[in-house]
Amino acid sequence: MGSRQREQRLVLFADPPYFGGAEGYVALLARGRPEGWCVSAVLPEGDGGAILADQLAETGAEVHRFTMRHPASPRLWFELGGLLRRIRGDALHMNLPSVYDARLTVPAVLAKSVGYRRVVTTEHLPMVDRARRRMLVKILLTPAVDAIIVNTEWNRQTLASKHHIPRRKIKVIPNASAEAPAMTPAEREAVRAELGIGPGEIAVVSVGRLTARKGHRFLQEALAGLDAPWRLLMAGEGEEDAALRAQSTELGIAGRVHFLGHRTDARRVIHACDLLALASTLETQPFVLSEAMASGLPVVSTAIYGIPETVNDGETGYLVPPGEVAPLRAALAKLVTDADLRGRMGRAARARYESHFALEIMAARTYKIFDGREESA
Repeated sequence: MGSRQREQRLVLFADPPYFGGAEGYVALLARGRPEGWCVSAVLPEGDGGAILADQLAETGAEVHRFTMRHPASPRLWFELGGLLRRIRGDALHMNLPSVYDARLTVPAVLAKSVGYRRVVTTEHLPMVDRARRRMLVKILLTPAVDAIIVNTEWNRQTLASKHHIPRRKIKVIPNASAEAPAMTPAEREAVRAELGIGPGEIAVVSVGRLTARKGHRFLQEALAGLDAPWRLLMAGEGEEDAALRAQSTELGIAGRVHFLGHRTDARRVIHACDLLALASTLETQPFVLSEAMASGLPVVSTAIYGIPETVNDGETGYLVPPGEVAPLRAALAKLVTDADLRGRMGRAARARYESHFALEIMAARTYKIFDGREESA
């Protein structure tokens, strides 16, 4: 018998100022790692990376922290380069390189300079315009990147045409989620009661940061005009919190809207509800869609960017135009008032999750890219 081949080491790099769906993706990559791989992570000190650091540690990943400085700081480069050298990884994964709220791209070059065989990035929001400086940085550093993962075909086309990334480097792997939490009918009813969902009420859940681009104000306005026994649960926190609470009062629905704040048990909340609503004006393929499908929930979502590649309109849920209250209200009304329709669409959503959006599917394809074995993805 030959000697056992050593495990390959994946190093996950992220520099989040907060924890959101893109950071949850990093934790999923660690959680879904296949046999033959071990995982380390490099995250900034401070509150921004704390939640992600805790989640990665729970998966058994080895977490390293660094001091965030100006992106052009030689001290920062020296610290990161030394850290990457000591970890001795085989592949580096960078989440959201120099886009949206992430700040750094230089680890791609540093990893190659200290012997990493592969550098892979994931772009979640290619429709976001970059400042000229960030665009220049990305163009200059792209040669150090072996593959760029996006979650929809729409993102592939946008990244290539808008940001001039070579198409041969772009791989499409849909976002996925872990299996839904196990919950007996009695346990589900107990959770509903705990959340304030009364008998006969239809629980509509919305999960995401309370920011303008998530469209919560359209969702509240749509539900306010709906004559049915609904209850809205909003899990998340953000700068729109006070404004949304004020709006619910103005609309006369404050007693039917529950602001849950950040929930570490968001999957449990989703599983206890009846349908998911997503009224965003800027998304690509949010993880909450696959999380809802894993729980067998139908979805009402805006038909923007890559979402139509995830939700089958009229089969697993309904798609509506962004920023328009009347179509959103009509779609919600269909599902809130028809239990049979919710059941049919929920079963179709669950089947679609199993065939397209299970964590095992995403992880297997992604780690092949880390290993350089899925060049045609």
